[in-house]
Amino acid sequence: MNKFNWDDFDFINDEDFSEKETRNKGKTSKRKWREIESIKEKRRLKKQIEEMEQYSF
Repeated sequence: MNKFNWDDFDFINDEDFSEKETRNKGKTSKRKWREIESIKEKRRLKKQIEEMEQYSF
């Protein structure tokens, strides 16, 4: 059986882990915000095209 020497084992710092989580949350929220802005922009453009088509006839 292998016996581990716990002094040689690297433990993960809770601070490092929580910092990484907040960084990932920031990235996902930015991505979601970009997706929302993209949808809003598509709706604006669609509305503008519909208005232009309405007045072109």
